[in-house]
Amino acid sequence: MANLNKFVTPKGTAQYPWLTKADTKFSEEGVFKVSLAVPEGEAKAFAKAIQDAFVAEYGQQKLAKAHMPFKKDDSGNIVFNFKSKLKPRLYDASGKPITGDVSVGGGSVIKVSGAFGPYNKGANTGVALYLNAVQIISLVEFSSSPFGAEEGGFVAAAQDDDFAPASNEEVQF
Repeated sequence: MANLNKFVTPKGTAQYPWLTKADTKFSEEGVFKVSLAVPEGEAKAFAKAIQDAFVAEYGQQKLAKAHMPFKKDDSGNIVFNFKSKLKPRLYDASGKPITGDVSVGGGSVIKVSGAFGPYNKGANTGVALYLNAVQIISLVEFSSSPFGAEEGGFVAAAQDDDFAPASNEEVQF
């Protein structure tokens, strides 16, 4: 592994965050991860630094086949992918550490701190983005509902058991 370069990203929108609990779907030991969507204009310098680190280590010829840890999305953002085997430290918008677990959901505005470094494992070359810490600027808590609240809309009442028929009773109208 080549030298690691420390970084702090510009602000972006969290996508698929696993910051307080490791994702164990593909790895038994689990991995902490987050994708960060940053507007292209604000992300270009960071993306270029990642590519430049690879070229400095392995040359321009290998860049075309190298795996870069980012891609451009349909909304004009560059989406960076960060991973770590260790739980990242979380900080609030004022830069103070957050004690306890916070349920960080997709849509939260965050910054990521970590390190990146190029790698070359035979035919598998690229740059890895390592996740060390996250600053939560605007929190969107994870919930099982994909919907947010709508002002003035229908709100279901709590279920009243008085109106539920007994299991064997026939309901007559």
